Amino acid sequence: MTADESYMQRCLQLAALGLGSVQPNPMVGAVIVHEGVIIGEGYHHAYGEAHAEVNAIASVKDRTLLPQSTLYVSLEPCSHWGKTPPCADAIIACGIPKVVIGTQDYHSKVNGAGIRKLQEAGVEVVMPVCEAACVELNKRFFTYHREHRPYIILKWAQTEDGFIDIDRSDDSQPHDYWITNPALKVITHQWRSEEDAILVGWRTMANDKPQLTTRLFPGKSPKRYVMQRGEEILSELPYTPLPSDVPQALQILYEQKVQSVIVEGGRKTLNRFLEAGLWDEARILIGNCRFGRGLKAPTLTQAPDKEVSIDHNHILYVRRHL
Repeated sequence: MTADESYMQRCLQLAALGLGSVQPNPMVGAVIVHEGVIIGEGYHHAYGEAHAEVNAIASVKDRTLLPQSTLYVSLEPCSHWGKTPPCADAIIACGIPKVVIGTQDYHSKVNGAGIRKLQEAGVEVVMPVCEAACVELNKRFFTYHREHRPYIILKWAQTEDGFIDIDRSDDSQPHDYWITNPALKVITHQWRSEEDAILVGWRTMANDKPQLTTRLFPGKSPKRYVMQRGEEILSELPYTPLPSDVPQALQILYEQKVQSVIVEGGRKTLNRFLEAGLWDEARILIGNCRFGRGLKAPTLTQAPDKEVSIDHNHILYVRRHL
């Protein structure tokens, strides 16, 4: 690993601290290096607050070192006024002569303008560095702006024998059950806290009456959406109805500036996304139990990219490969 890559990895570590707090902005981290020593670092904490570069500059105790320093940042500095002033202007104003950038910001308001502003001011710009990791960190942001839809995570829990639900027409099967253990429930709530929205089908809402919150994990609860068949379905929970047509639903989410959505079922809803080819990753939780009969879980032809085991339960992570 080169020195530039090492400092960029630190930028990524810092940037990730903003997960769940900065939307609709991207997560960004920055470090300032003087003669091989990090003298300042920062990240974007929350939407509307100072950006990573400004926080990094503010953290430097001896500002006379800035004209001999290099700033590393995981995403191209902004060049426009929004809720905060342009970061490119702040970098130029303090005399930093060199900026190393992880990847370009493809938002229409930036899209190379920050790089050009720095270069026109005489700042040396080096990029890209660790680009794949920088893009991966902001997969939600980039998908939203490139594909004009949210980043889509499909999530479901299934038994060892591949069932997502009991046979609800069979009164001999218990209707009050959990497929996975308590640890995986907490992880699920953590996942919810990281996304803008959560979506379920009307049948899941009717059968399970899920709260769709993050009550088991500290963090914000996502906006709640239900793909509905009719107007009469369960009005006691605050949720927004969506059409059952997946492209139409995603267009509405895009127009409402939802950058990411976790789809938690049921089977018909999950299969609609799978059949439309509109998903980015799947997270499959497998509990240490068997139903013998019931509603079969969705199936994927792709092998998992990663598997994690927790107390006899398993999580399969699958990325959609085009």
